[in-house]
Amino acid sequence: MTTNLAFRPKVELHLHLEGCLTPAEALLLARRHGLQLGKNGILALYRHRDFGEFLRHFGQLLDLFKGPEDLAWLLGRVLGRLRRQGVIYAEIRVSPSVWERHGLHPAPCLKTLLALRHTAPLPFNLIVDAVRQWDRALLERDLDLACAYKGQGVVAFGLGGDEAAAPAARFGDLAEECRSRRLPVVPHAGEAMDAGEVASAMEVFRPRRIGHGIAAAGSESVLAEVIRRGVHLEVCPTSNRRTGVIGPRERHPLGLLWRRGVHLSLGTDDPALFGATPCGELRFAARSAGWTLEDMGRSQVAAARASFLPPGAREALVRRLEAGWPL
Repeated sequence: MTTNLAFRPKVELHLHLEGCLTPAEALLLARRHGLQLGKNGILALYRHRDFGEFLRHFGQLLDLFKGPEDLAWLLGRVLGRLRRQGVIYAEIRVSPSVWERHGLHPAPCLKTLLALRHTAPLPFNLIVDAVRQWDRALLERDLDLACAYKGQGVVAFGLGGDEAAAPAARFGDLAEECRSRRLPVVPHAGEAMDAGEVASAMEVFRPRRIGHGIAAAGSESVLAEVIRRGVHLEVCPTSNRRTGVIGPRERHPLGLLWRRGVHLSLGTDDPALFGATPCGELRFAARSAGWTLEDMGRSQVAAARASFLPPGAREALVRRLEAGWPL
């Protein structure tokens, strides 16, 4: 049933560009810039014992990027991989404040990435993803940057990072500012925190989509509210295993969320760090949640409907997906 998934059309909504750097690509960048970092040193950055160690490794890999051309090079390779996996549209998260912390200038980098939309092998847009636990001035700068390129390929403002250090309740004014600027917000919530954080994110941001959101499965009332509001969850099963937010003996809540009728799709999050692919996530859903080809197709259509494309383009994408899956 799952052998020819690469030929089925797909949508990717939860993908961090900076987490797409493979070990081979990291080694190429290190050599390009004359960095003394061998194969074993590179490979060590792809083994994570917990979420905190993953975040540290993520930062060390960012040190390999020295200019906008490095990010553009990576994005081109990522889009090629997505196309080979059957992805026909992607919304990719980028983190200007992370770039800046590692010596890159945000505006030129963002402009360079957006310029690739004219020659890319598949349509894509960007979500500017801020780091919630860092300086508030950086959040505001990232929001200004997102708004400056709204309509030019930036379609939303994301809020990633450490939920525990900076929970959603702290960002009511930021949410209001995004609403006043008519820029959608996609917060990470319920990845490493409990269902209460999902409820708080829904109340504060009123989002169409939530990154991860799997903790909602732990509370009947929060789950019911997710369903009532029609919030789309970007579920990333392999990521959840590799960061340890779902333990090796725990059942992933994907099956429960799907059976209850939650609007969701599957994302690869940081695919190079976790060994995830769009087809692999669908195969996981087949094994762990009993998904059929019809279920997979329904999730792809859900992703298209949750995208930030203009209405006409969104409906055209839905039609392509409906034609490519048995529904």
